[in-house]
Amino acid sequence: SDGRWNKLTVAHGCYWKKCSFCDVNLDYIGRYEGASAQVLADRIAAIVAETGQTGFHFVDEAAPPKALKALAQELIARGTGISWWGNVRFEKTFTPELAELLADAGCIAISGGLEVASDRLLGLMKKGVSVDQVARVTRAFSDAGILVHAYLMYGFPSQTVQDTVDALEYVRQLFGNGCIQSGFFHRFACTVHSPVGQNPAEYGITLAPLPPGGFAKNDVAFIDPTGVDHDALGAGLKKAIYNYMHGIGLEEDVRMWFPFRVPKTTVKRDRIARALASRG
Repeated sequence: SDGRWNKLTVAHGCYWKKCSFCDVNLDYIGRYEGASAQVLADRIAAIVAETGQTGFHFVDEAAPPKALKALAQELIARGTGISWWGNVRFEKTFTPELAELLADAGCIAISGGLEVASDRLLGLMKKGVSVDQVARVTRAFSDAGILVHAYLMYGFPSQTVQDTVDALEYVRQLFGNGCIQSGFFHRFACTVHSPVGQNPAEYGITLAPLPPGGFAKNDVAFIDPTGVDHDALGAGLKKAIYNYMHGIGLEEDVRMWFPFRVPKTTVKRDRIARALASRG
């Protein structure tokens, strides 16, 4: 993200708008409106003419795969010759063929939310993807020469220490199998406009009272009965991913990154490799 990038959206809002940690009730996410590939290509051409810059960052919450396909075909047909990157959902629509098309149209990088690499927690989040599916989609992007960054999350309601260790093992395997090249662990925050904040009992938590004064009070503290010290785990997660991005420690037991005892992972060491081989 260094340097100058023209900012543009493929579509306003999010076409999925179901993730339980997200502020899906707010307009900038909940109201989805797209534009045609021709209109987008015209806007891109106008911005290039105005700025002389051919690099674009599509700042969508999640760029729709169907719209990206149409835009890629339009850019190729026009010979536009731009470089671009943006955020997507790692859904099965992004096939190896579509990844190749996007690369041919100038896509150089993709970011997306893997969040907690756990099928149980991904289901609770209503993310609409599985770990195996994410592995296949990210590998398709990587094989097409597109860099992949994964947004990761820890501290989601009901997340146990075992969940966290297992999630890190999945992440280790995704790096080791060339699926992702970059990532960052964010601490989960409960917001008042998210499904978790609106219906905390469904996620097994109790919200703390909001402080006085309602303006811009978006984050809300909560009590999770699991009692896990996520801050202590977070330091190990961030140390691990920093090293993984530099190719360090990819063959080591994930427990090495924590300065205290944590349980052994329950994930088989070839889980991601088997998911890639199955292409299911």
